[in-house]
Amino acid sequence: MWRISLLIGLMLGQRSLQMGARLMVSQSRLLSPTDKQATLLGFDRTYRSGLTGFFSWGLSPYVATGLELGYYGAGQRFYGTGVNGQPYRAEVRLHYLRAGLALQPQYAREWWGFWGSISPSVAFLTQSEFEIQGDSLPVGNLFMPQVIQGTLAYLEQSTNPDDRLMLMKMYRRAVPVISVAGGLRVRLAEGVWVLGLIFYERSLRDIEAKNYRISPQSPLIYHPQRRVVYYELSGFQVGLQYEVPLPE
Repeated sequence: MWRISLLIGLMLGQRSLQMGARLMVSQSRLLSPTDKQATLLGFDRTYRSGLTGFFSWGLSPYVATGLELGYYGAGQRFYGTGVNGQPYRAEVRLHYLRAGLALQPQYAREWWGFWGSISPSVAFLTQSEFEIQGDSLPVGNLFMPQVIQGTLAYLEQSTNPDDRLMLMKMYRRAVPVISVAGGLRVRLAEGVWVLGLIFYERSLRDIEAKNYRISPQSPLIYHPQRRVVYYELSGFQVGLQYEVPLPE
């Protein structure tokens, strides 16, 4: 009963409806203690873009609660020297659909203000891609470039169309994440704001499916000593917010 009472109280306390969308450009990386320990393995900056939409209820002039839905990319580029002394480059590209609740602190003056969002969410993997170019690597599956090389070599020789799904199966289909954004907003017109934000997002669970095997008889795709891997995004967002006051 207390949940119903709280919901009714929140609905009656609404002061406004708010909706909008934010475009984002982020620097992405995969946080892997195992890969960082590899000698002669470098990491390139990786940039990704995305879009986040939100719909919320203004409970007061200073806070709103609602829902967020985003689609964006994450990943990492690697580089180093292969077995023949020549350079190589490898890359992981992941695409996620994020859905979650949002707490949005806000403050407004006559034509400017502050706006933020704290959103615990779940990110659903929609696509994964591997790429490797240049020299070959030592055979193994402890470090990510080795995993990429072995996986793509297997797929080149495979005649089983179901094996094409292994790039998705190598990662967890859903992971909890926390997404935080904050910055300035500028009024364009009555009820219309332009947002300029910085943001940070990180997965809260290992994104790799460490127990995945191609078949029950096959070895694990990932080495048993490979540690947890998280994705991390940081960057900028620009967007529009529409605010519609509700009758008292």
